[in-house]
Amino acid sequence: MEWNFGRRAALVMLSLAFLAGCAQVPRQAFNAQAAAHVKTLVVAHAENQVEYPVQIIGHPGMSFGLIGGLVAAADMQVKTGKLTSAIDVKETRVQERFAEKLKERLNKAGYETVVVVLPKGTTLDQGLVQARQKAKGDAIVVVDLYAGYWAAGPSTDYFPRMVAKVKTFDARSDKVLYEDSISYGYAMPQAQTVHLASEPTYRFASIDTLTADPVKTRQGLYVGADALAEQIVNDLRKN
Repeated sequence: MEWNFGRRAALVMLSLAFLAGCAQVPRQAFNAQAAAHVKTLVVAHAENQVEYPVQIIGHPGMSFGLIGGLVAAADMQVKTGKLTSAIDVKETRVQERFAEKLKERLNKAGYETVVVVLPKGTTLDQGLVQARQKAKGDAIVVVDLYAGYWAAGPSTDYFPRMVAKVKTFDARSDKVLYEDSISYGYAMPQAQTVHLASEPTYRFASIDTLTADPVKTRQGLYVGADALAEQIVNDLRKN
């Protein structure tokens, strides 16, 4: 148990450092000219999340080394459990909702779209190989979507936090036609993503408020999923 909490604390600190902008985020604008032949898109996304994490960026425990990190990790794990239980993973299914909206909007934008589901932990590049085995298309759009709720500190509001890493490959040449990372909701300073602000309706004063109305809390994630899908479709328009 102690090892698990220690590992979680280390992962929390590393992930916060990454999201704060300590790592370069790959980005390539959509190459509409190279994608002129693309009519059918295969959208590949990961399985639905099995938990919805709560992250407190300025948790006091993070300032006190490993022991403090263990305390912070334990506290955030308890809150994660409360959120996950409240909104019910079988009901929420953010990745599935996102893929449905993305397909619907890509179809309206003039593409024919096929959706495939990838195993948990599949990287964007691995997704190209696996999606090609599952369906045929002119291009493959691989999306890694994360969703949860974040707060700046223990006494500040919780906001939805979503990140979609997306990479589009030409199915014939494997060349990258488009790549970006898009975030929604809680804004990390210096994060190298295209960021979309969340609606004020979906901010919660405490973990109790966050879990008191599961329908509203779940809707905060759905609105984010829809916004991310719309941004990706806008990026993939040919004109």
